[in-house]
Amino acid sequence: MNDRTKKLGGMASAVGLLAAGVMLGVAPTANAAVGPTGCSAYVSHTNDHVAVGWCSHGNGTWYVQAKCAGPGRVNGPYKGDQGYRKLGREKASTLNCGTSGYPLEMKVVNVKP
Repeated sequence: MNDRTKKLGGMASAVGLLAAGVMLGVAPTANAAVGPTGCSAYVSHTNDHVAVGWCSHGNGTWYVQAKCAGPGRVNGPYKGDQGYRKLGREKASTLNCGTSGYPLEMKVVNVKP
């Protein structure tokens, strides 16, 4: 094997590794940009005065938004606390309408990766 063959072989290996590194670097970035999906808002199963926002897939943040209705009034819309999923941890977004308020017109808003 002469010097020219060694140089070409080394260059081909370097180009191959560079291409593989670029491809591996692109794939996670594309997946990370997707963000939360499968989002829905509903009344809590344990407290009728609380609206819950949940996204079933993907990493990122979101908020539940709802109007609160009580005797003879409807107020809002209000935005609940932040829901999130990242690094294996997750939390639903919740909005408490108080003891005499009930959530109406619920939706998940501000969904971000």
